[in-house]
Amino acid sequence: MGDVHYMISEAAKQVGVESHVLRYWEEELNLPIGRTDMGHRHYTKEDIQLFSCIKELKDLKGLIPDLIRTREILKAKNNHPKEDPDLKGRTSEPLPSESGTGTPVQDPTLAFRAVVQEIITGNNKVLEELITRSVSEKVNKNMDFLLQAKERQEEDRFRKLDHLIRQQQNSRREAARPAPVRYLHKIFGET
Repeated sequence: MGDVHYMISEAAKQVGVESHVLRYWEEELNLPIGRTDMGHRHYTKEDIQLFSCIKELKDLKGLIPDLIRTREILKAKNNHPKEDPDLKGRTSEPLPSESGTGTPVQDPTLAFRAVVQEIITGNNKVLEELITRSVSEKVNKNMDFLLQAKERQEEDRFRKLDHLIRQQQNSRREAARPAPVRYLHKIFGET
């Protein structure tokens, strides 16, 4: 059995959250967390890995509004290429010359926004691919870890079951022996 168990404060420290967050997730997600004889929670490495997974997914959830906002800006940009929705009708067309030389002068704010929009438009697909790949890798890694932990638990369970079956077989064999033979075996140390 030899599993290492952690108290809630140590588990929370490893996950990077407060103790009450672990208790909340346990209750909210109906997670089976082990208890000591005194009723205190104790966490295994697998429990801590599961909570780390949950934390990563929660952190990724925070990115969703930014991704949606970026997508909406890009859609608006594609629908009105000369108009920036954040500038409320101002366009990125050059303004008439202020120096009187006839060379058009561009509004610096509009020029900056146009450059940022080009960067976002060009990098949006790359960012989506990177985020998707990163999330997929993390989810796959964590799922592999959890599946391996489940397999180890099943192996341990079957090992214990096998041991109990062998004990039962030995006790039945012992009970089936006639009493004098058992007595002689005990005297001479044979089983």
